[in-house]
Amino acid sequence: MRIVVDGRLDASAATGVASYARAVHEGLSAIGRAPLILDDATHGQFGTPSPPLARAWRGVRGSVPLAIRLSERGGRLMARDVFRLAQARFALTGRLLRLTAPGPPGVMHWTYPIPARIEGWRNVYTVHDVIPLLDAGFSPIDPERLRRQLAAVAAGADRIVTVSQWARGSIIDTLALDPAQVTDCGLAVAGMSPADALLPGGLARDGYFLFCGLTEPRKNLDRIIAGWAASGSGRPLVVVGPDAASIAPRAGLVALPYQPRGVLIDLIAGARALVFATLEEGFGLPIAEAMTLGTPVITSDRGAPLEVTGGAALTVDPADVAQIAAAIARLDQSDDLCAALKARGLERAVAFTAAAFGVRLAALYDEFAGDSRMSG
Repeated sequence: MRIVVDGRLDASAATGVASYARAVHEGLSAIGRAPLILDDATHGQFGTPSPPLARAWRGVRGSVPLAIRLSERGGRLMARDVFRLAQARFALTGRLLRLTAPGPPGVMHWTYPIPARIEGWRNVYTVHDVIPLLDAGFSPIDPERLRRQLAAVAAGADRIVTVSQWARGSIIDTLALDPAQVTDCGLAVAGMSPADALLPGGLARDGYFLFCGLTEPRKNLDRIIAGWAASGSGRPLVVVGPDAASIAPRAGLVALPYQPRGVLIDLIAGARALVFATLEEGFGLPIAEAMTLGTPVITSDRGAPLEVTGGAALTVDPADVAQIAAAIARLDQSDDLCAALKARGLERAVAFTAAAFGVRLAALYDEFAGDSRMSG
């Protein structure tokens, strides 16, 4: 049975969704089931504006209901403009982009709810969370557009995959789906090669607390900064993210822009602790990355972060600045507590290996083996 995974973010390391796609590839490869990749001519151009001619072509082609035929070469299924054309088709018609593929049918795993499907195949879509639908103030994503897209994808999906039991429950409740349609396969920590270079900004190992990620409201950064400031710690708080420059400067606060993947891994590994007391997560990938690297974690006492840490972190009420401050102070002052959390985190991180993730994904795909569609 052929397995195909979309390569929309194949060359990107800038997002958690890109990390998920990389983890799917690594997980399946780790168990000897390396997938084919669905790709197009925009490979490596995620986030780059299209030239006017390409946008004009997409506007015309997106309104035409004919299917796009994929070709197969070099371990990839290819077409001219699958991913952006899918978005254009949905924006223009409210329908999914139809694709056809050569050879026998298989399982197409879309690592994001891209509004497209391969006809005659089993189409599986990962929905990481429905956070913008839970509270419009948590994220800049347009909740109504997202709801329409998720509803259209779910209506044609053979399965929705997600990353935690917390996310699964939210997806089922928010989109009113049959629980049997939504499967939690968890996640793996992937792409963990360090840069092995000097830390930026003159930082020293064990000499700082770290937050990494976007600064959108659900990340709770204002309270995290207030808790650090109230903790009495002499260690700086390092905030790493693509919009870190927007943070108001203050003594001891180090704001770093987007860092290459290897440098980010070095920063997580070198931190006294990761402070990730967010308000809402579908999974919370930095938590699993920190535990894998032996870095203690302070995180929220509810939702996906509590589920992911499995008792291997200090947990706080994310709305309580005093609790955040007390947790930072405890780790600032106690090497023994840091060592205990490191040991517990490394033990917990076994759940996030590539092979463990690959086994869970393969078990899902194999549910479709032998049905009439897979036999062609």
